[in-house]
Amino acid sequence: MEAMTLLSLFLVALSYGATACMLTCMPLLSPILLANSATRQQSLNVLLPISLGRISGYITLSLTAYLGATMLKSIISDTVLMGYLLGSVTLILSGRLWFSLKTSSCCSSAHQTPQGHFALFITGMLLSMSLCAPVITMMTLSATSHSLGWAIAYGAVFGLGATLLWFLFFSIVLTQILKESLAHLSRYRNFLQHAAPALLAGVGIAIFNGWIHL
Repeated sequence: MEAMTLLSLFLVALSYGATACMLTCMPLLSPILLANSATRQQSLNVLLPISLGRISGYITLSLTAYLGATMLKSIISDTVLMGYLLGSVTLILSGRLWFSLKTSSCCSSAHQTPQGHFALFITGMLLSMSLCAPVITMMTLSATSHSLGWAIAYGAVFGLGATLLWFLFFSIVLTQILKESLAHLSRYRNFLQHAAPALLAGVGIAIFNGWIHL
């Protein structure tokens, strides 16, 4: 019975990650990948911590539902507060991107992820805090689960399902599109990479003000 529940939850998360997540996350992730030259390795350096953050976020939501943490639930459901948090982190990422691009022109060994894995991880966690219907379904199952272990399993399985196709899309499809775009527009490459942090800052301001929701 529990195995069928896990499978059903995974399929629900898979369909959720294949639709809403891909579209809503593009304004946030595209500038980051573009600023990193859209190479496969750099894209993985960006997407892996974000994906781990998303999975951790879903596990946190699952545990919150199981433990009945009313105060934490009210904080998570406060879309204005979550917008402030995600918008602030996005602005920090844009600043780090801009600074890294400025310094990389005089430093030839700038191969590390300029955004910082911790900031990307937090971004992933905040992205998972959107309480849409599939997420609420996962939390409902967790709230009625028999043990803490099953609640963690629900969150982990949902997180894996929600990030699987999402990760493949951004690491393979979108990365290739951006990489080809930079190749075709090679003479504007430097301008595009420096425009990416400014675009990301605009997304951060829009999230902060509640103009867009991710």
